[in-house]
Amino acid sequence: MIPKAIRFLTFLLLTLSFHSRGLCAGDQSGDTLIVTIGVKGNELTRDWINAVATRMSKHRLDSLTALRRKPTTEELEWIDLIQAKASHWNSFRDSLESAFVDSHVPERIYVLLGFAGGDDAFTYQFNTVCFDLAALQQVYGAAEWAENSERMDRLFSHEFTHLIHKEWAKKNKWLLPTFKDSVLWECFYEGMGMYRSLSRKWLPAGGQLPLNTAQALEALYPEFVEHLTKVNDKHQLSTRERYAVIANLSRGQIDKKWGAFTVAIWLAMVANGDEANLIPLTQIGSEAVILLAKKYLPPELRKRFNKSFK
Repeated sequence: MIPKAIRFLTFLLLTLSFHSRGLCAGDQSGDTLIVTIGVKGNELTRDWINAVATRMSKHRLDSLTALRRKPTTEELEWIDLIQAKASHWNSFRDSLESAFVDSHVPERIYVLLGFAGGDDAFTYQFNTVCFDLAALQQVYGAAEWAENSERMDRLFSHEFTHLIHKEWAKKNKWLLPTFKDSVLWECFYEGMGMYRSLSRKWLPAGGQLPLNTAQALEALYPEFVEHLTKVNDKHQLSTRERYAVIANLSRGQIDKKWGAFTVAIWLAMVANGDEANLIPLTQIGSEAVILLAKKYLPPELRKRFNKSFK
């Protein structure tokens, strides 16, 4: 274990360098991944503040801007782990983009590290994956735990997939004019990300769903149908009704996310180990959610769903 004083001195030296250029991992294709620390001394950088600005209230953002603290020893260990992953993550690009046609992230991608952003991981604009070091420590424990190395690969893949999806939406001028459109997009966008970040215990093997996954879907299917038929059939939803729809769509416990988890498992079943199988779905955007539901919902719920989505 590196003494705390030495580790923090190292952090100070690194942040002086990263603030201007970042830790860079590239390959012969020109693709580059740059790890940037969103803390300078005991202040969060403007890059980090900008990245979280739309994710919180003005009052909370003002408090965050005024926050003064150095990264903890545990957070520094998460920085070490993420820095060590940079070259490995840069090699993920082709495989993660293979499910999309002609949708490519920029050559230069940033991984921005900070704290007090709320979620463990999120994206900013079209070229930045963000990790909240405090959230990583709180949710997943010590960076040195063996399972966290693979977990970070999965979390990066999840967020990188969001960047690809943003590029797809921009290229295809995908608009969300109605609440229904936004709900279907969230199901597909977050479902695709979750498909990339689920651990093996949830994923089908040999064409069979694990028992825990089958049980989770059995509980989620009625909620899935209830929410989507409501947003499709009822043109005007109250604020309370809208909140009820989106509350657990892609947030909360993994197997309680009625939209993201359900769609993620369906995508895994379609892919069946071959990302190319997903291309017909990514090509049609969030309409894929409707096709998947009509294929995989159990008969009685499928009948109700089909009656709404004719």
